[in-house]
Amino acid sequence: MKLNVLLVAGVVSSWALLACSPQAKNEAQDLGEVTQSQTGIINGTDVKGEDRIAESIVAVYDVYTGQLCTGSLLPSNLVLTAAHCVGPFPEAMVVFFDIQPNEKSEYRVVDKLEVSQHWETRQMEDKNTGDIALLHFTGTVPGKFKPSTFLPLTSQKMIKPGATVVVAGYGLTDGTKKIGAGKLRTTKIKIADHKFSASEVSLDQSEGTGACHGDSGGPAYVESNGKYFLWGVTSRGLNDEANDCSKQAVYTNALYYKSWLNRVANKLTTPLGSPESSKTP
Repeated sequence: MKLNVLLVAGVVSSWALLACSPQAKNEAQDLGEVTQSQTGIINGTDVKGEDRIAESIVAVYDVYTGQLCTGSLLPSNLVLTAAHCVGPFPEAMVVFFDIQPNEKSEYRVVDKLEVSQHWETRQMEDKNTGDIALLHFTGTVPGKFKPSTFLPLTSQKMIKPGATVVVAGYGLTDGTKKIGAGKLRTTKIKIADHKFSASEVSLDQSEGTGACHGDSGGPAYVESNGKYFLWGVTSRGLNDEANDCSKQAVYTNALYYKSWLNRVANKLTTPLGSPESSKTP
């Protein structure tokens, strides 16, 4: 499957139309079903190009499924996102480097990816779904972008009930009206339960702000001394009967998967044909 500038331009121009479609999968409360609807940071702040937080956040779009997600840039052309954002064809996925993607935005095509080994069997469970994935894209990283910095494992105590964290993503600004797609936004919310499950954290969105459909795969940070330390990946809504993202959101704890991420990062960045690539996993 080949991608070209005209195709990408058509993709970008279609986001606003997709955002107007009704939600078709209420029971799943999926934050990433943008084929039917996409909703972004609710009551958040528009991110500016010069903002530090913009340096490591990208838009992830699947041309085949029509799903828009968010991702965090990592070293070696890698992007951290949610497993449910990954479609069947890696080469149909595009990474956009812009706070408001359009036909002139820089983008890269995904060539390799891997989702958590738990996702296939646990994606319909209530907890520990394994909703995390790594993408690898071709080409170079645009100059103003920099990889995310993970929260040190020794600082995990900062992820605690009542602690304020920073979240960000692309999508709509209103979970009810389904409007405002296609721009990076951010907000601050509090942790509800840092032990929602062994691998997940729940965030409180009852104060009228938080993540929603289309922010899937996006980051959750601890902010300290003006720096952002990545720890979470937007996964799904919780206790959200109205499907307006007004209750809670569940985030995959990326630190729980740190060993897996390191192992998969080495796999995805090893050139084909090298001795390492021929080893049995």
